[in-house]
Amino acid sequence: MPTRRMEFTAFTALSGALVWAGLAGLAGLRRAPLGVIDLLLLFAVLVVVPLGLGLTRLRDRTGMMAKLAMAFQPLAALGVVVAFWHRPGVVAAACSVPWLVLGIGVAMAGAGNLYRSAKPSLPDLAIVLAGVDFAFAGGGLVVSRAGWYAMGFHEPIVLLTSVHFHYSGFAVAVLAGAAIRLGERRGLSVRLLRGIVWLVLFLPFLLAAGFVISPVLRLLAALGLALSLPVFAGCLFWLGRYLDQAVARIYVRLGAVAAWTAMGLAGAYAVTDCVARPFLTLPGMASTHGVLNGVGFVLCSTLAFWIEENAIEPATRAEVSLRRVVGGIARKRPIDVASHVPEFVAREFYDR
Repeated sequence: MPTRRMEFTAFTALSGALVWAGLAGLAGLRRAPLGVIDLLLLFAVLVVVPLGLGLTRLRDRTGMMAKLAMAFQPLAALGVVVAFWHRPGVVAAACSVPWLVLGIGVAMAGAGNLYRSAKPSLPDLAIVLAGVDFAFAGGGLVVSRAGWYAMGFHEPIVLLTSVHFHYSGFAVAVLAGAAIRLGERRGLSVRLLRGIVWLVLFLPFLLAAGFVISPVLRLLAALGLALSLPVFAGCLFWLGRYLDQAVARIYVRLGAVAAWTAMGLAGAYAVTDCVARPFLTLPGMASTHGVLNGVGFVLCSTLAFWIEENAIEPATRAEVSLRRVVGGIARKRPIDVASHVPEFVAREFYDR
């Protein structure tokens, strides 16, 4: 039976998808001031992040942090949509600030989970870094909508930084945590997956640093992502055989194929851009690599794990409830039967 959290996540993501489809239609009719890169970012805000928050499993003592994050997300997303209807400036930046606040809140909640955990795990670290990626994405969005030139970078580089941290950062980190949890739940050997997860968790930060520090670092980080993400997608393809839901198996394998294609384009672009002869323009990369990575890999894989975990979670919760009931009955069972014998029952019947 679906929980309220599942229903709210599904409703938020579906509503976001409908809003995004309307915005994309208006952009195609030239009735909205949105380009391909803008639409990619809005897709992450309206669809990917709600599903990702459903997989983060943010917990605290009262449970309020996760509830606040889930409830605040639609309002912050609405602010981002409004921000793109205004020219870059104070109003657009102010409308996107709630998204930055949400990212900081998710990062703090993840750090709190890691701190309170008796035995911190790699999935816990992945959720922390997902929150940090989210905060960086929100910061890049505010800078972009304000029209500032961060460290000398102009648009669309600033906006692409936010897109990068939404997809290759937040979404991939959430998927990494979900994949390891699945492998451990099935009792599988996930040594290769763990090694790849370390790379995909930290390479997005190195790639962003490469734009500031050194073109060589940028090239190495881009090539590292172009190589590690397809391997990570291959691990997800392999894990697909252990998913109980047939729809989830289809989604995760479609996502893996999309990731292989998208990362091939990214690697080719990184090499040709380094020699100042890129074979695709930035809008061209957004229309090919961005769509394949965002809609193909990230969305399909996130849907796969969201469907799988939410199909398992109610059963697990019911099993725990049954154990509690049985345990309560066992604790209430009288130790001394004779002392609880009704008076109307003959004593010799129990003494035989």
